[in-house]
Amino acid sequence: MANADQGLLLEMATTLPPAFWIAFFAMLGSFVGSFLNVVVYRLPRSCLSINNPRRSFCPSCKTQLSVRDNLPVVGWLMLRGKCRYCGVKYGMRYPLVELLVAILFACAAWRVLFADSGAITLWPAWVTLAHLLLMISVLVPWALIDLDLQYIPDGLTFVPLLLFVPLSANAATYEWGINTALYDPLVLDFLPRWLNSMGSAMLTGLGAMLFLLGAGKLGNLLFRRQAERIGGDSMGWADVKIMLLLGVMLGWPKMIAGFFIAIALGAGVGVIARVTRGALGVPFGPFLAIGALAAMFLAPEFERGLAWYFSMLQRMAG
Repeated sequence: MANADQGLLLEMATTLPPAFWIAFFAMLGSFVGSFLNVVVYRLPRSCLSINNPRRSFCPSCKTQLSVRDNLPVVGWLMLRGKCRYCGVKYGMRYPLVELLVAILFACAAWRVLFADSGAITLWPAWVTLAHLLLMISVLVPWALIDLDLQYIPDGLTFVPLLLFVPLSANAATYEWGINTALYDPLVLDFLPRWLNSMGSAMLTGLGAMLFLLGAGKLGNLLFRRQAERIGGDSMGWADVKIMLLLGVMLGWPKMIAGFFIAIALGAGVGVIARVTRGALGVPFGPFLAIGALAAMFLAPEFERGLAWYFSMLQRMAG
């Protein structure tokens, strides 16, 4: 596509009000959320295929649902949460996942395209938006499958690398209009900038994976009895593999922020679960997903917070 045509498309995008784009991505998110419900149910079950049967079916009576029954949120409300054919209740999770993904998609569109003035006219901003939407589409089923089964299929860990490694090249050119050292993920300066960005993302993922693996082994030594009671490992291999993809998704600055957010949340919930239910552990995948999304959505706020913190330290030292 010629540069003039690209510029024309971007100019056309600016003629539509922000409310249109927010609503558009919210609707897109609701349909993606409906598909992710299918992924969460079928992917861990090797006897089922994600695309066969093509339409969703009732888990109780196995009847394929009609198009109107599959409408995100609306279909559930029209059926009052029950199967049209056998009357079994579906539960609230289906519409809540659709609504959650719709909200996340809408927030992503606002964050990338409109939080920084003029970003909607930049092609890298749209690539960054695609990156964030894909992250949401991977992290939501991650979290839910791990929550249900304490297991994450390799297909949700390694297959997305085929998308996120090339997308990481975009981080070299655009970070929501903010050009600071915090957002510079590049560590291989002898390479061309785009290759530097992709290589730096891969190094971040490998480093994060090795770090969590080492932390798990240390945890096994420090808390040997507790580790033996839950199978011998204080950190599951699924969480270790997740770190590879998270590092590529986020880059090293946001990876660090996301990991510590996950640690803080996981530790807090783990203590509560231990005290109230006597649970020996909680799945770490959902907290990694929350931390990653928080680091991505709130990256500019983290940058300003760190700038304020270092400025305060300098004033105190002076």
